[in-house]
Amino acid sequence: MSMRAQLSWRPSLLALGLALISGVLPAAAQEQKADTGPMLDEIVVVSQKRAGAVDVQSVSVAITAFDANAIEKSFATDLVDVGRMAPNIQLNQSGTFGGFSNFFIRGIGSSNTIRTVDPAVGTFVDGIYIGFGPASMQDTFDIASVEVLRGPQGTLFGKNVTGGAVSVLSTRPTGDLGADIKVTYGNYDRMDVSASVRFPIIEGQLAGKIAAMSKSRDGYFKNLTTGRNKPDVDTAILRPTFRWTPNEVLTVDLIGEYYRDKGGSSASQNKDSRINPRLLLVNGQLVASPATVQRVFGYTPPADKYDINHNEQGYVDTKAGHGIVDASLDLGHGIVSLVTGYREVKFNSSTDFDGSPHIVFEFPDNRERQHQYSGELRYASNFSDTVEFTTGLYYFTQEMYIAERRAAYASGPATAPVISRTVGIAKTDDSSYAVFGQGSVKFTDQLSLILGGRYTVEKKEIELCPFNAALYNSLNFNACPVARLRNDDKWNSFSPKVGLDWKVDEDVLLYASWTKGFRSGSFNARATNAAVLGPVDQETVSSYEAGMKSELMGRRLRLNTAAFLSDYTNIQRTVSDTVIVNGLPTVTQVPRNAASATIWGLELEGSFLVTDALTLDASLGYTNAGYDSFANIDTNRNGVYEPAIDGPIAKDLKFERVPKWQYAVAASYEVPVTQTSSLRFRTSYTWVDDQFIDTLNSPSLALDSYGLWDASVSYSLNDSYTLSVFGRNLNNAQYYDFGFDGGTHRAVWGGVPRTYGVELSAKF
Repeated sequence: MSMRAQLSWRPSLLALGLALISGVLPAAAQEQKADTGPMLDEIVVVSQKRAGAVDVQSVSVAITAFDANAIEKSFATDLVDVGRMAPNIQLNQSGTFGGFSNFFIRGIGSSNTIRTVDPAVGTFVDGIYIGFGPASMQDTFDIASVEVLRGPQGTLFGKNVTGGAVSVLSTRPTGDLGADIKVTYGNYDRMDVSASVRFPIIEGQLAGKIAAMSKSRDGYFKNLTTGRNKPDVDTAILRPTFRWTPNEVLTVDLIGEYYRDKGGSSASQNKDSRINPRLLLVNGQLVASPATVQRVFGYTPPADKYDINHNEQGYVDTKAGHGIVDASLDLGHGIVSLVTGYREVKFNSSTDFDGSPHIVFEFPDNRERQHQYSGELRYASNFSDTVEFTTGLYYFTQEMYIAERRAAYASGPATAPVISRTVGIAKTDDSSYAVFGQGSVKFTDQLSLILGGRYTVEKKEIELCPFNAALYNSLNFNACPVARLRNDDKWNSFSPKVGLDWKVDEDVLLYASWTKGFRSGSFNARATNAAVLGPVDQETVSSYEAGMKSELMGRRLRLNTAAFLSDYTNIQRTVSDTVIVNGLPTVTQVPRNAASATIWGLELEGSFLVTDALTLDASLGYTNAGYDSFANIDTNRNGVYEPAIDGPIAKDLKFERVPKWQYAVAASYEVPVTQTSSLRFRTSYTWVDDQFIDTLNSPSLALDSYGLWDASVSYSLNDSYTLSVFGRNLNNAQYYDFGFDGGTHRAVWGGVPRTYGVELSAKF
């Protein structure tokens, strides 16, 4: 049997196994209801914004939640690793710019780095929405929990989350005196050092915590041109947090963060420089070969995946900081909460985009700034046995300054190439207002009605100095030598939710819901002319979901299932389109509306405490995503949109970065060594189906299915000291997270090779 055939039956086999378990175990659970032995830990979530934290098993939404313990045991370093443990979720980076998230949930997400295009999956840190792509990829340092909510969350989150939401919560002071220290050393000269100190300031009223981390590592990719590896890691985080509790009803958390990243830029590899004949024609006429690195420079990419040739080593220099106030007041009949925060980012970067030792297409010395402010005021109450609700007001505003330089081959021989150096500068001002509410009414002890809604108004303004050579050095926006592009627009939407909960018994919850989601239109900060400035129209979704949440066998087995169907209208996609400039084809990124799409799928998640020592975890996701129509896209890239030719091709396009199947399995075995020490063995395997990486389904960027095998052994003493040996991607699978086929070159990014190391942690 071929490897491809072996992989194809694995998801089906896992689905069958979980289905059989779900069918036969309820009867066994009845027999063991009185079991008072070991049980799975309760998982509480706060993302539902209720009057208090609630058990995830009582929430009629598909949520995967990870606490600090689960994240630590998996040796996850960022949200990419966390996302692999949940079904139908890909929390990947863009690949082009360090720390720029391109998240997908249930087939919906963003696969671009245009700063002005809002993500479809929102990231929320300690209650505030992260509005700027760079520095949005969260590290797992000092994290109390990560909650991933699948499907549109328009009622409670609302900020353009048609795909889902990722809510990250940092740890808070407890008032006790203590410290946590962790040191990690691994291959590629990885060295992570983190420490957290907790302390009382005023006994019973004011407590503090200061957490700090430093990370360094050589790059995974060897740059044969410069002799240096990339992208290297050089990151530092400082996070002070204070909790004020002057009385029994008021709690105020003050959370600060300073983030600094001085690492390397992305590692692109020119994967395939073959000439694509479709890209040579403009109105049927041959104009130029797009394979510039081959045609002009005679370049052949290295065969080894981890060998690259970059003439520009590149860099990332990011400074980010935020301050957040999270306050709650218990009024007896309900809780008033205020979450408000300010965040500022400075992002400087230089990227060798073309992945070759020649200047073909590069981003040298970009300069960007962003600042944002948001506030959310809520009232949550469960004042009766039959009614509970949350209602609130929301405000968000941000401004961005984006200066993106471009260096590109224009003409001439390899010995004397003519390089075009241009810069585009954009200024934006966005604002969002919303009023929202969600609650439930119990008809009986078992049956509840869920009702919710959110009304949102968003306004966006952009002023753009299109790409030109005159401002390349000065970046003086006021001296723009060409006509500036200006536009503004306003969108509003009502996002309702209706659902039913049926509590079959204390162990099983069945639910069904209908939800609408909304993502406002966006402008194109990389527009070359008014025709592609935008905005694109707002994206809307109607999503239907039905599921089961259960805890069986005396809470030794947790099994959750969900099925969903989503109808999208004006779905937004960013296309690397070919436009004609001075008679020649030029590739540019253009946001477009893909008219409509239908996505449906299934999800299974399970945890089984087999014995006191052995725990098994598994998840399975299936996504079937297809366009109903996709207009106004030049699918054959000949520089002309021809509906009769391009339309049928576009309708058959597969969703980019959306594997049809994916699963994860893990086993953890912990045994005592002495009365005060123990050993824990953990292994896991995650697998994702094949997929396309770009909207136009470029064959050169098709990614085959792959799996990642991780394992670790940990020795703990007195619950205070732990020494671990770990390995990730031990099978050394080769894959990538992002790719680009721009006609002038083909490049791919990402894919972490086999890594391993040792970790020592201490808790005092």
